[in-house]
Amino acid sequence: MPHWRVTSKYRSLIVAFAASTALSGAALAQSGGNLRIAMPANQEPASMDGQIDPYQSTWLFNSFVTDPLVVLDPTGKYVPALATSWEASPDGKVWTFTLRDGVTFQDGTKFDAEAVKFNLERIADPKTASAQLKNDIGPFTKVEVLDPLTVRITYDTPWVTLLDAMRRAPLWSPTAAKKYSVAEFQRNLVGTGPFRLTEWKQNDRLVFTKWDGYGGWNPVQTKKGPVDLDTLTIRFIGEASVLGNIVKTGDADIAFALPPSVIDDYKDDKAYTFTSKDQSGTGLQMVMNVRKPPLSDLRVRQAILYSADQNAVNDVLFDGYYAKSQGPLNNNHPCYWDGSSTMYKTDAKKAAELLDAAGWKLPAGKPIREASGVAGVTDGTPLKIRYNVLHHKEIGEVLQQQLRKSGIDLAVEVIPGPVQIERIRNRDFELMYERQRSPDPAILDQVWNSKWDQPGGWAWTGFKDAKLDETVGKLRSVPDVAARCEAAKEAQKIIMDNALMLPTLSDPVFVAFPTAKVKGFQIGSEGNWFFVNNTTVQK
Repeated sequence: MPHWRVTSKYRSLIVAFAASTALSGAALAQSGGNLRIAMPANQEPASMDGQIDPYQSTWLFNSFVTDPLVVLDPTGKYVPALATSWEASPDGKVWTFTLRDGVTFQDGTKFDAEAVKFNLERIADPKTASAQLKNDIGPFTKVEVLDPLTVRITYDTPWVTLLDAMRRAPLWSPTAAKKYSVAEFQRNLVGTGPFRLTEWKQNDRLVFTKWDGYGGWNPVQTKKGPVDLDTLTIRFIGEASVLGNIVKTGDADIAFALPPSVIDDYKDDKAYTFTSKDQSGTGLQMVMNVRKPPLSDLRVRQAILYSADQNAVNDVLFDGYYAKSQGPLNNNHPCYWDGSSTMYKTDAKKAAELLDAAGWKLPAGKPIREASGVAGVTDGTPLKIRYNVLHHKEIGEVLQQQLRKSGIDLAVEVIPGPVQIERIRNRDFELMYERQRSPDPAILDQVWNSKWDQPGGWAWTGFKDAKLDETVGKLRSVPDVAARCEAAKEAQKIIMDNALMLPTLSDPVFVAFPTAKVKGFQIGSEGNWFFVNNTTVQK
């Protein structure tokens, strides 16, 4: 074996080089730069408290400030975060979580079982007005602190989907949440995560600043301790053309949810990393309010589906880059029922026959049908249907042209989230955008089980069917994955038989950033989620 002798001269050079390398390495570890991510303006929450706000973007932004019990990692697996392990009883009624020791909130409050109990009870409290998590976590009967690091949640009914709720549920410092009113707390969030929320300039940006006390508790993070990034800024961009060009102008480091029109500008340019990820869930569906005419008539609802041509919408607007979503679950969902793709193939003749039979006649020389003998509708009333969305107005405008060929006047309107919630509360809508994202089929229970037709619930249509309720109810109670998928497919058939929703498309998330500048950025398994725990910005 060779023996290497190092002289004092070279030893000093080596030591100097090692010291220099260590210093530069330490500098890199201490400062990962300031990351700027541009996103569409419609991603800005109405509230930054995800225990109240029902939108996915809010939970994403909350994840920078506080870690959940469980993380859905980029491969789609539930992995431990603030919980180190969990166990469900065989009947799915009792869940026990063992918590990570040594975790503190950013205000010094200890993270323990009492903190988890406080957060779950805060979500369940009607005064909090939780718009979705209350239903996702479910009607637990009690939360018990078994010891400082063990918490048990008990239900009267099986609740096998709790992990999917817990991976989104933000956990806040009880001290901070008690200090502020519900309205004030959203600007004073205190969690266990890698960043603090330090600025929220509405209609412009969110700024998060590194918390030096972070222990690296998110399992996605590859190192212990604080993240490398100094700050994370989320910029909200209202113009698609600006968002599409913002990385190339240098005004942002990452463009998230790029418009399809600029895909070709990035995907073939070696200077940029371009990636896309479809999102399992409901797709960009429009649910129908069946409580009153004209959509209380099945024939009208079916005529709308026969009038729409999803493939044409995709080709006209998105050069075919969007994904198909032909039923209550989109086509890439693990539990998609493929019968949805053939049930309502575009057929203008069939649509006309259905509308004629329903009493909506097309007067000579007029483009829009009018009521003739329709119960509850004055004769001569035009067949006008409101189409309300938070975004993707352009899809509605193409559908508007398609439905007009059948004599239906589709009135397209973009509304903000708070207006959407208000209209749902008042049942003042006809076709309403409703989106859920998850590879778990339990989202069908959220949207279609009539027991969730209540304030804060997501069953908006007013449709009530015992068989459908029973079928989607299994998605909360049956632990076997294959059996749950079969129940989901049965439910999708019932929903499509009754034409309760209008499928449009599924929008993959398109992301671009300079390859040489941004390192370690990770897209989540759902596309609309990302992780910056390992990200650095090269200077």
